[in-house]
Amino acid sequence: MSAQHSKRFDLDRVLAAAVRSMIAGRHSPHCWHAWVQGKGYVNDGSPVFDRADYLQQLERAAKSEVENMGSAEKYAERGYTQPARCILFANWNVLPSAAGDLLEKLGYACEWSDEWTTCSDCQRALRTSPDGYDWRPYFEFFESDRNWSDPYHVSESGDLCLDCLQEWACSARESEREELSERASEESEAS
Repeated sequence: MSAQHSKRFDLDRVLAAAVRSMIAGRHSPHCWHAWVQGKGYVNDGSPVFDRADYLQQLERAAKSEVENMGSAEKYAERGYTQPARCILFANWNVLPSAAGDLLEKLGYACEWSDEWTTCSDCQRALRTSPDGYDWRPYFEFFESDRNWSDPYHVSESGDLCLDCLQEWACSARESEREELSERASEESEAS
């Protein structure tokens, strides 16, 4: 079994086991409430007549979160320890706290999906919300149709980490210099 396949296998097994353990009643979600018709939000579905609805919604929400979990290989921002495996983005409220603890022991970093995104170019993790008073974004949002690998092709927009932004700016300057040099040589040949 390849290392990549083994990583995914471990992750899938841990997350599936976490969902099963909640449904079986051995663990509870970190912080989650179900909407039960006529009752509103219920914390844990403890009354027997609410339990089936609660468990059905919990299972659906947890499986959806697992299926839509984001990931990144590395952090783009300074100050974070790179994980042995990868960074996972999810709403961890839907899963038991023990699942996050186990994943961290297996070499994953667990981050909240509403606080992180990935760079549109290098796909590294970028924090989107402050974690302290001195926090500064390590990305720029761009609304462009530029394909960053080809400065003359128009195609995408999103968040770009400062490393990729600097790289793009340098390559754009180099392309501009080459274009100016070509124009200058064409003009000198013409005269």
